Amino acid sequence: MLSNNAPITQDTNIPPAPNTTPSLTTTSTTHTTNTTRTRTTMSSSQQTSIIIRVLAASTGVCYRINLHPNELTVANIRRHLAGAIPPSDQILLLGPPYKVPKDSTLRSAEVLSALRLGDQEDDIAVASPPPDGTTSAAPCLLNATERTGSKRLFLFSKRALSEAAPDPPPCILDPQTIHLPTEPDPSPVPFRSAALSDSSAVHSPLHQALEVYERRFMLHLCRGRALTDGADLRLMSCRACVAEQVVIARALRAAVSNLSDHRNGAARTRSEFTANFQTKTAQHAVLLGKFDGYLDRLAKLPLDPALVSVARSSGRIMETLLDTVPVEREKQWAAQCKTSHENLMGLFAEVDTGFAQLTNAQSREEEARQDLQAEEEIKALSTEVESIATGIRNKQAERLHTLTKDHRDVVTTVMGVIHDESAAQAAFSTLENMSKASSSILPSMEADDEILAQLMQKVANAKTTAMKRMRTRLRQVSTAQSSIQRVLSSVAVVRDALSQQCENMVHLEHVAELPASYRDFLAEIRRRRAYGGAVASSSSAMMERLATMRADEVKARERFLRNSGRHLMPPFFDIFAPTLTTPPPLYTPQLPAMVEMDSLPDIKTLDSGGSEAAAASGRMGSSSLDENSDAPVQGGHITTDKVGVSSTSSLTDPQQQQQPENEEGARGSSRAVGQNPTDGTQGGNAQNDHSLIVSADEQSANDVIMEDDKGGLHAEAEAERKTMAYENATLRQALERLGGKSPRVYVEEARERDREAEEKWNRRRNSQKASSADDERDALKSQVTSLEKQLEEAKAQAKKATDALVESNKKSDKISHSSFHVGDVGLFMPTGRGSDGKRTYLAFHSNCPHRYLSTDSIKGTPDYVLGRIVYQEELIASGSSGTDSNPYGLHPGTKFWVLTVEVIKVP
Repeated sequence: MLSNNAPITQDTNIPPAPNTTPSLTTTSTTHTTNTTRTRTTMSSSQQTSIIIRVLAASTGVCYRINLHPNELTVANIRRHLAGAIPPSDQILLLGPPYKVPKDSTLRSAEVLSALRLGDQEDDIAVASPPPDGTTSAAPCLLNATERTGSKRLFLFSKRALSEAAPDPPPCILDPQTIHLPTEPDPSPVPFRSAALSDSSAVHSPLHQALEVYERRFMLHLCRGRALTDGADLRLMSCRACVAEQVVIARALRAAVSNLSDHRNGAARTRSEFTANFQTKTAQHAVLLGKFDGYLDRLAKLPLDPALVSVARSSGRIMETLLDTVPVEREKQWAAQCKTSHENLMGLFAEVDTGFAQLTNAQSREEEARQDLQAEEEIKALSTEVESIATGIRNKQAERLHTLTKDHRDVVTTVMGVIHDESAAQAAFSTLENMSKASSSILPSMEADDEILAQLMQKVANAKTTAMKRMRTRLRQVSTAQSSIQRVLSSVAVVRDALSQQCENMVHLEHVAELPASYRDFLAEIRRRRAYGGAVASSSSAMMERLATMRADEVKARERFLRNSGRHLMPPFFDIFAPTLTTPPPLYTPQLPAMVEMDSLPDIKTLDSGGSEAAAASGRMGSSSLDENSDAPVQGGHITTDKVGVSSTSSLTDPQQQQQPENEEGARGSSRAVGQNPTDGTQGGNAQNDHSLIVSADEQSANDVIMEDDKGGLHAEAEAERKTMAYENATLRQALERLGGKSPRVYVEEARERDREAEEKWNRRRNSQKASSADDERDALKSQVTSLEKQLEEAKAQAKKATDALVESNKKSDKISHSSFHVGDVGLFMPTGRGSDGKRTYLAFHSNCPHRYLSTDSIKGTPDYVLGRIVYQEELIASGSSGTDSNPYGLHPGTKFWVLTVEVIKVP
């Protein structure tokens, strides 16, 4: 049946009738100029009302509904149409484009105006003939195009679309028969003399003869009137019936348009779904076909020795990546996925076949041709009605005019004879001539009426045929829409199955992506360990620096108390500055324990020979910046010394412990200020190691101790080294993601090629030993000659390659990391913020530190910068950290370079 999202509606101009289909015989009274127009009228209460016209698709009958604007809803229209079709069987369509009407749509001023325009077009199609009696045919409604913007409301019945629905009743137009009068109307002539008072008096023979003539002409006039009125009724019925056929044709257009919308939507769904389905299933097919190869590849990739050791310590034996995969379970899952993949392809083939059946262009063209032929027949029938029927009706009117004139002349002649009997002879001669002249009028009128009756029957038969064909075509449309809905339902099922298949294939994708994920895992572990070392070293350096500052502060306080402070009076210690003799506060931060470092395996970098699996897979590792450093990592425990730093554990190896330089000076008494040495408020401390206040009377040779702290500088250097190692690991990981290689990878590849060449040479030499000495000598000579030639060619190629390399190095797109010159390409990563508050970018490097990006080269704060060096400035750090002469917080005397680049790429 027609879809509910493309229904057709109809109207009534009376309250809902009984639950019966309107008879076609009543359509002639409903198709007038005023009944086919949607318009606004004024009710008796002076409130605006709206008349909505609804067209029945099966019969072409027009129904009108008069509603107040507040009652203009689809539900109210359906309720008024319940007398024709039950609301549950109603399908309404408003268009074009033909959609299910909504309350907001019906109340739209634009839609109401379009409906009114459609009513006006229909008025022209069924308009009354021109008053001048011409026979020009009105334009057929089927000739109107959608450019006018008119809309109509159609009503379809679900019940009429079922297979069990009865055939529509035959169309019968009225009047079927015209009843001609057998007696004339009363005569306007007083044949009885007014002078005769006797009612029983008998007419004279003269009067009787005259009365016969008058009665004969009056009877002809009455019959002529009946035939003329019948011609008008027949013409009106024919026009109304043709208009109903036009409604049926337009309703079929609406149904076909609705079906076309559904078919086009199905075609779009097919295109989108097919593209998505083929893309995903192609990926699944490749993954399923190469799954065993992926497993074999995992068996050839060894795990890092550190990971193997961790597994053994956990009681597990894992040596390759394949050992980390539940192989049997994955194989079973792959077999299930393969079976479901085959079933899914079968379902898709069925859906594709269903779509192919929906797009039978040849059948649609044949149906469109037949629909157009039916519309042409309606147009021809309309033309025939307007030309033949209208012409006959006009002739009948002319003949009636003649009969009326003849009867008037007869009455005049008879009245003249009654008043003057002497003219009776001439009058009879005139009447006889008139009778003979009009004797052929009535037969002609009856013959034309028969032609009109036949034409009316032809129009009625055409209406019956149109209703039957409409029922058949609507059933075809309904079947096609049902097929579309079934196919779309199948698409939904296949789409859900595809979604489930994609979820199932994720487990197999894990196996395929495991080598790449393993490489990233190794890089991530190295980066995290570098981060932990950097944090621990930075924490140790900070603690060492705080300890140095506190020691300097203690010595400064001691110097003050031994010199100027010993001359102060007690109020200065008791009132003005009660804490004058107390030591500086002890700073003992509690850093969170780096438990993660204990659980991370010690993954070696490719530069030190580790991670063979990563090298075999062709991806780079992360080489640290300290690969040439033989010095041990120094971090560790911050010890307790005379300057009051408490013992705290570090995440790195033990730091060098500072030795107290003046232990005895820290244990001096406080008797110069008149205080009890054991009084904690005046400088006494229960911990002898931390007693910093000395007696003002006690002189010491070490008045000022401001020596350089070698241990603190070493801790800061170690922190910087660990920080740079972490930055290096981060840069290497970013470079891997960009598709680059580690420098060590190139070395490993060269060594692999050397080994292959050596093995090839050994095989060739062994094969040569099996031959005779002469053959060997000849072969060697030939080989030497060939090698000499190859050597010459190789030298030429090497020279050519060297020249090309030199030329390419002038402007190469490869990322430089071991040296930086103008024209090289560098990768810069953010490391912090400089003295000016802007983000600092450091170049990715190998043993070429302190290459910083000029802040003038970029705008904003991108995650990385890839640029070609156009200028580099060599500087030496001086002064304190954060100044213009030392913007990057380096040790005084450290060389650093500021690089100006031409930006190639930023994220």
